[in-house]
This record gives sequence, C-alpha cells and structure tokens, in this order.
Amino acid sequence: MVSRLRRAQLAATLGVLLSVAVSVASAAPETVPIGPGTTYTRIYRPEGPWAIHVVEADLSEEFLRLKSLLGVSEVEGGGPMAGRRTVVDMMAAAAEEERGEGGPEAAVGTTGVAAVNGDFFALAGEYYATTPLGLQIENGALVTLPDPARSALYLLADGTVHVGRFRASMWLRGPGELLFQVSQVNRSPGFADLVLFTAEFGDRTWADEDATQFSLVGLSGPLRPNAEVMARIASIAKAGSQRIPPGGAVLAARGVAAYALRRIEVGDEVRLSVRMEPEVGEIREAVGGGPRLVRDGVVSVEHLQERFSNSFASRRHPRTGVGIRDGTLVLVTVDGRQPGYSDGMTLYEFAELFLELGCTQAMNFDGGGSTTMVVRDRVVNSPSSGVPRAVVNALALFSAAPSGPPEHLSIEPAEVTVLSGERAALAARALDKYHSFVPLDREGLRWQCAAALGSVNEAGVFTAAEVAQPTLGLVMARWGELTAATVVRVVPGPARIVVAPSEVRLAAGARQQFFAQAYDVEGQPIKLPAGAMAWLCEPAEAGAAINQSGLLAAPLTAGRLRVVASVGEVWGEADVVVGAGTMVLEDFEEEEAWSYRGTPPEVSGSVEWRDDPLSAENHCLCLRYDFSQQAGTRTAHAELDLILPDTSGMSVRVLGDGQRAWLRARLRDGAGRAFMVNLADQVRWSGEWRALSVALPHGLEPPVTLESVYLAEYHADRKPKGQVFLDDIGAAWTPEMR
Repeated sequence: MVSRLRRAQLAATLGVLLSVAVSVASAAPETVPIGPGTTYTRIYRPEGPWAIHVVEADLSEEFLRLKSLLGVSEVEGGGPMAGRRTVVDMMAAAAEEERGEGGPEAAVGTTGVAAVNGDFFALAGEYYATTPLGLQIENGALVTLPDPARSALYLLADGTVHVGRFRASMWLRGPGELLFQVSQVNRSPGFADLVLFTAEFGDRTWADEDATQFSLVGLSGPLRPNAEVMARIASIAKAGSQRIPPGGAVLAARGVAAYALRRIEVGDEVRLSVRMEPEVGEIREAVGGGPRLVRDGVVSVEHLQERFSNSFASRRHPRTGVGIRDGTLVLVTVDGRQPGYSDGMTLYEFAELFLELGCTQAMNFDGGGSTTMVVRDRVVNSPSSGVPRAVVNALALFSAAPSGPPEHLSIEPAEVTVLSGERAALAARALDKYHSFVPLDREGLRWQCAAALGSVNEAGVFTAAEVAQPTLGLVMARWGELTAATVVRVVPGPARIVVAPSEVRLAAGARQQFFAQAYDVEGQPIKLPAGAMAWLCEPAEAGAAINQSGLLAAPLTAGRLRVVASVGEVWGEADVVVGAGTMVLEDFEEEEAWSYRGTPPEVSGSVEWRDDPLSAENHCLCLRYDFSQQAGTRTAHAELDLILPDTSGMSVRVLGDGQRAWLRARLRDGAGRAFMVNLADQVRWSGEWRALSVALPHGLEPPVTLESVYLAEYHADRKPKGQVFLDDIGAAWTPEMR
C-alpha cells in the first residue's frame, strides 16, 4: 500500500511518475476515514501471504450505530421470511427500512458505514438453514436463543460492547397450573419440543405436519431477555405451516409438548418469560459465533470448549472476527484459499492479529466462503469463491449523522492496477464532514493525469498508456475547491493469476464455475476488462468445454483435466478430477462397538454386526427398528461417528425391507454445525442391495463427521417395523457436487 505521506508527495509532483514499483512490504498501510469515528485499513503481508481488512469504530461517537442484521428472503407461495442474503443487500435493506419509518428517528441508521458477516448457520434443512446457530438480538428483541457453548458479541444499552457466553431458559405459563419449557425460538421443533415463532422468522411457520400450532395475538411487547410477555390464544390448528399474525407470534408443539398444552383453548391468556444468565443488563444487539480468541488481553483460543474441532483451529481458512479495544470495535477479515495472494489464517494466527491491533477481547465469526467485509456500499475483501456468499446475519455499523455540505472528495477505487492499454472506470464522490456521501454535480468535475501514465476522460474512465515496466502515478479529480487523488499502477502484464477453486471433483457431465484473479508483482489485484482473461481446458481431446466466463462443462468420461486462465504469457491453473467414484471408509468387515439410539427414547431397536443375508462372505450392519408403538415423528439411528475425508458427498449400500421408512444421515462439520441429508425418501425395495449417494452442502468446514444413518417415520397413520442392512459407507462424487 502507499502511505498517506507518499500520496501527498505524489500529488505535489503530479507530472513525475515513478517507474520503480513501491514494495508492499515496505509501504505503510493507509487508514481511510469512512464514517463518524470509523476508519478502514487494508494491510497486505506477503510473508503469509495475508490480505487483511480492518474497520475500527469508536462507539462513543454520537452518530454511530451498531446493529445486528437478519437476512430476509421471499418464499414461493408465501411472504418474507428469514433467509440468506449478501451483506451488501442486508445493509441496503436495513437503511431503506429505517428511512421509510418516518418520525424523529427516521434518520437513524440510514447510511451504511461498514459490516461483516456474522454467525454460523445450518447448511441443510430447508427453511431452518436460514437462521443463525447462536444468539441473535435485533433492536432489543430476541431472534434466536443462545447456544450455551458458543460465544456472542453483545451491545448493552450503555453503549459498551462485550464478548460472553449465555445460558437461556424460557417458559410458557397458561391456565391453571400449566408450566412448560420453550426449547427454542425461530428454530425447527424437534419431537416433544415447544418452539416459539416470532415475526422475525417471517410471515408463517414451517414445521412437521404433526405439530399443534397456537397463534398468539395482543402481545404486551417484543420478546426480550429477562422479561415477560403477555399474549392471548387466537387460534389452534394442527398443521405444518401457520401464518404468524401481524405483531403476534405462534407456538408450535410436538409430542409431549402438544399433550401438555392440550387443555389450552382459544381466548386463553398465556405468559412467556425468558431468563438469560449471566444477567448483564439490557442487551440492545447481539450476534453469535465462536470461538473466543482473546480473553483479557491474552490469546485464548477456546475452540474445544465451544465445540469446534482441532483442525478448524489449526488449518488456515478465510476468517471473520471482531475485537474490542477500550471503547473501540474492531472488525477484521482475512482473505484465504487463494494461493499466492492470501492463504487465510489459523485461529491462533488470527488471535495474534487481534492482539497486535490492541484488542483485549476478541472472538471469531463464520469464515470460509462466508467471509465478507463491506465498506460503505461495496465489498472490499476477496471472497474465496470469487463472489460474496449469501449469509443469514451480519454485524453492521450505520451513521445517523445529518447530511452536510461537501467537505471532502474521494475517488473509488482508492488504488487500482491496470494493464497497458486497458481501461478502468473511476468514480469521484463528495463527502460531508461525517464522511457520508452527498450529491455531486458532475458538470463541474474535472479529471487529469500525466500523459506518461495514460489519459482520463470527463466520465472518469482511465485509459492506461503502453508501458514497458510497472509505472506508478496519480489520477486527480477536482470539484470546485475540493481535490482527490487515486494511486494508479500501469503494468505491462500480470505477475501471476490465481484460479479458484484450485481443486475440484466432478461427476461426468457436471458443471463448475471457476473464477480467476490477476495480480501484479506487489500482490495488488489487477482490474481487467471483460474478455481479457482467456480460458481453456486441457487435454483438448477429453471433450470438456469451458466458456470465456470460466464455466466448465465436464466431459461424459472419467479422467483428469487442467483448467487454465491466462493473460498473455501468464497463467494460473486448477486441477479437475472427473468421474463418479467412491472411496470406501467403512466396510463393516471387522466388528466394532456401534450403538443404537431412538427418538423418542421409547422407540425400540438395535444395531448388530451381521453376515450379509445375501452373501456369507460379506459382513454388514443390521439396523432394527419398531415404529409401531408411538405416534408423531419416530427415528432409529445407527450411531457411527465416522470421519469423512475432504469430500463433496457420501455414499452407502443399503439392503432394504420395503417398509417405506425415510432414510437419512446426520452429519456435523468442523465448525460444530449439524445437518441432515436425504439418502432415500422411502425404502421401497427389499431383497437387494442398492447403492445410494448424496451431495453434501456447500461451505462445510472440515473435518465432516457422519454421526448416524437413520430411519424416520412422521406419518401418524404409518407404524412400520423391520430391519435394514448398511454396508460400504464411503466418500462419493455426484453430479450435484462442486
């Protein structure tokens, strides 16, 4: 990066161009004001290599607001509900919503300053893949209850921020002596659970068909920690989906919970109370994540206490985190999975970075492909997949400062590297004293740069000169008495090209989108015009096809491919393995201590190591189950705890019994996220082995553990009883995998 002093020296000598590139390692990172008491800094360290992005915000600033944001999406056939959105879209929607509310507080939070992605979320589970796994509080209202093992960042009413872990208990009190525990808020109701759905979840609930749902109206206020809410029962229905009344809520009860609430009637008054420990005061905003990285000024990577794996902590990944330094909030992202540009950090390296930034407390948020930092209205980091991922929530800073006259001029991007003879669009923007954008009359805007660097037209489009070696200079903009400059590097060609993903396994005929980024010798990304990057796939005779946007169509035959992205003589590559395949991880040829689990616990069954009924020379695992004695959703699990290698899918051979039970698998990734995948909607076959395979969700943090393969029955009128056999569990590649 070029320091502010260096930029001033360049501006003073605009006609003089530097032909020797400035070393990234020796240049001081530049800190840019982006809002009231808020700055953004980009740090590049080639020894990692690490591309680091830091936002520091003084929360004592009068006009600065810290908010947690929840993603919202539209459901087909329904209205809005909690969903995944990009951080940019969440910020824009939040600002627009507050501008539309009117009244004296209408200006609060209307200008986005910066944001990062927040909590982990389930990667499968339909509607429940849209809610955070840990605590979220939005404007004082509970969106989700905390995971007692996981850290959360929270903002108190006095304006201070903290990192801590909470344990919550929530209760429903009704007519007579009714007292029953509410297990979750805005999450999937399991068997025997009572779950509360609020307006933050959306306009309707989504549950199993056996759920009894109680609509609540006349709420005495929003659901808050350590508070009580009164409500009245408006309707009772047994259904999988129930509309949430405007300003109301819905209780969904299953199994024992539904039985306990059987005497509640329409018109009854009920009370909901939430207690969170420890009691810390009024919490205005909170976002979960984990694990904690720094405690009281000392590195304290608490991944095991918070149920994260050792590999999650010790491997380098893209990272997002938040730290606290006195009254300053520090948001940090580190790009990763981009060899030669930025490798990402281990949690230990990440913790040391927060210490270096002066933080006395720090915690980790969701990372990997979710890692995103937004400054004002653009993504400033380099997401590992090439594009920002849609996520479930975010932690954001907004400015409520009144708009004033322009006092500063800025050019975006603040630095840009351009190939000889190519173009880059520059944008000049006027800012007031609080660094908020104000309208700019482009009629009076003037651009200039030295001819040896290139030229810039009235619209701010820079055209680079033809150069034989890297050349550094400034493009200037003037608007009245205000001036601004951006550093421009013109290079004859890129120093390297990075292709992402760098390795991928595909089924025959599958498609895969690749992304490529060109960098100069200083590690700075080069802005390329459309079509400048050439793509090809080798060997040509393999029959693969790749277009000039990097979309690969794999051939119909198995083999190895090399995807190449190039600019001139410089190229980057990715390895591709094509062909359906399976690596067997457990063939059950040796007896081990596998176990059985049923839900509810009364569901009887067993697992047993057995000879293959169809081949005496083979062994397998027999899963017996009896769903005939209970109602509601019943499950029978073969507990396996099998660690899968880095893979995109799993496979298993199954000898069925024809009883039409639902066959699924339960897995957990290295970040502690549990998810289920479907192996077969119904086990309709019997007397033969069938090979089943399924893709795993995107974005899993290794290692992935196969916790169980299980049968489920949720139709109340079906009470099957039988046994299935499992064999040859493995890592598989399927057409859906990426």
